[in-house]
Amino acid sequence: MKLALAQIHARLGDLDGICARVEQQLAIAHEAGADLLCLPSPLFCGVTPGTLVESADFEHDLLCVLQRLARVADDLGMACLAPAVLALESGQLFEIFMLRKGRVVPLRLTMVRHQEILPVSPWSPPIFEVAGTRIAATFDAARDLDSIPNGCDMVIFFPVNGFDMTDPSTTAVASVSQGGFRSEVERAGVWFACMEPLGGYDDAVYTGGSFVMDDGGRVVAQAPCFEEALLVQEVRRGVMVDAVALHDLPMYRREIWLWEALRLHVRDAVAAHGFGRVIVPLTGDLPNSLLAVLAVDALGPRNVLGLLVGHEDALTSAQEVAEAERSALAREVATGLHMRLLERTAPSATLLVDRDVPAPDDSGMRRGIDALLLADTARELSALVLAPFTKTDYALRANTLATLQPCCLAPFGDVYLSALEWVAKFHARVSSALPNRLMGSEAVSHVQATIVRDAIGQLNIDEALDQRARHLLESIDSAQIDATLEAHVDRNAAIDALPLSTISPEASALLLMLVRHNESGRRMLPPAPIVSARGFTERLWPVQLAWSDMGTRGEERLRASDFAEAEYRRMERKGSERSEQARGEIFGMLGEMLGLTPEQQAELMSEESQERMREELREMEGNLRELFRRMAESGEGSEGPGASPTSGFSFFSLN
Repeated sequence: MKLALAQIHARLGDLDGICARVEQQLAIAHEAGADLLCLPSPLFCGVTPGTLVESADFEHDLLCVLQRLARVADDLGMACLAPAVLALESGQLFEIFMLRKGRVVPLRLTMVRHQEILPVSPWSPPIFEVAGTRIAATFDAARDLDSIPNGCDMVIFFPVNGFDMTDPSTTAVASVSQGGFRSEVERAGVWFACMEPLGGYDDAVYTGGSFVMDDGGRVVAQAPCFEEALLVQEVRRGVMVDAVALHDLPMYRREIWLWEALRLHVRDAVAAHGFGRVIVPLTGDLPNSLLAVLAVDALGPRNVLGLLVGHEDALTSAQEVAEAERSALAREVATGLHMRLLERTAPSATLLVDRDVPAPDDSGMRRGIDALLLADTARELSALVLAPFTKTDYALRANTLATLQPCCLAPFGDVYLSALEWVAKFHARVSSALPNRLMGSEAVSHVQATIVRDAIGQLNIDEALDQRARHLLESIDSAQIDATLEAHVDRNAAIDALPLSTISPEASALLLMLVRHNESGRRMLPPAPIVSARGFTERLWPVQLAWSDMGTRGEERLRASDFAEAEYRRMERKGSERSEQARGEIFGMLGEMLGLTPEQQAELMSEESQERMREELREMEGNLRELFRRMAESGEGSEGPGASPTSGFSFFSLN
């Protein structure tokens, strides 16, 4: 049996376009002699379609397309596996459609409909046969590989979870050199194929790298990472085939995969929004400049515009120097990337607002004016606005950023600020577009200071407390702040387990309070690709929540499970006491009937007496078993129903 894996990408919901792509893949696979073509899991409707699966019209159109593909596959003498998400009662079901002989068969839904006849779980991997090879299909290889029934020759894995830079297993073939999948496949003793998706689907992104393993856990075929491909491999169980050496397999490197994942997502998200180019605000700092590099890498320099907004209302010589340096850095970045730079001049914020009393800090107003100019330029040139917001911004100053609304996509929204430094340094090895001044810790600290200032300014507290809180966070390294946020947001760590709690418990509590305070603002910020263990779209807390994590303050941690265990033990003790009381009453009644004295009754109810009676019962049971064994060996009592009772044992011989 020859297997083909179609590592392709298409826009969600473009059913006609998807159908055309799949027909093309079927034709190419047929020329290669393939018997079965597999499609990636998010191709038709993504992996988190929400209430889309409840639309009867969408289901109808999807099935019409699958029927068309089934007829095409039948004409070619092939079968095709097409994953999709279906509505099942009050939930959703990850389904696998088998397209064969002109029929469309939902494998798991068929199992659910016949579960009374076949008592299997709807989450069990469906098993079918193609060209004499028995195949099991699964969406969870870690769970199902150890429970594949005997007789299966191959397992096809359709990954659902997108790329997670903290989990190498989400990189498919790149994780094999570090031990991924090998031991599990070798233990299962079956061939294994991983149909890894490629590209961005809403907030999920996939990096490709599909592969096929033999039953010894060796990679025998692999598709490239970060690009489309059709992988064809013959499956022959029990037959040794040439394998790819481990040193020839791609090795997961966090910097490369993160950058490529973001590049793929920007490319696909911009196309999905219907734009041909993007515009990036250039302010001479690290996030904006690195975002411009990413956009050029994803779309090409001709499709990326930069906007530099100049301000002429500098009041001091230091502000004039800072403004000149900012403009020079922005122009240097644009020149290095060969992208078009647009320059606009903003009116004076002080004159525009016409305050009775000048504001001590007009940076917020200046950013608002910049946002208006950015939105106007984007509308004029029909460009999609990219935002340089990081996950640190989303965590600490979302309420401030929510007032700046023209942005439609934030590629760094799930990457912490301190991580951009090592991403920029790594990318500098292959490109010199970024000036060296933007790749050091000083550049990160400058952005971090702005974030802290905005974060504390959102709290509307008195000046003394404002200065104290700002000084507290400014004294902490940006890497420590991001590590604390990562532990709290991504891993749901308690405040006592945060890295910063051992250094400054007050700072930890303040950071967690700021994260809670910015919940409403985060819901108004542009979407971002999820590339971590948990993005903010997956971590939603009540907007009006007043509680903030302050730790246990030295008290023993309380858990509901401990309360349940204590109640169970209490009920168990109470039941034991009642049993003891009932036993005492029964023995008392027996003692009165037998004329036993109170001392004899107490002796009878004692633990020693109870144990002695149990021993006697066990001894009696053993004697009876030995008696029956001897009777069976001697043949006594086995003469039939009409035989006379055994001498001396009339009761046991008859019963």
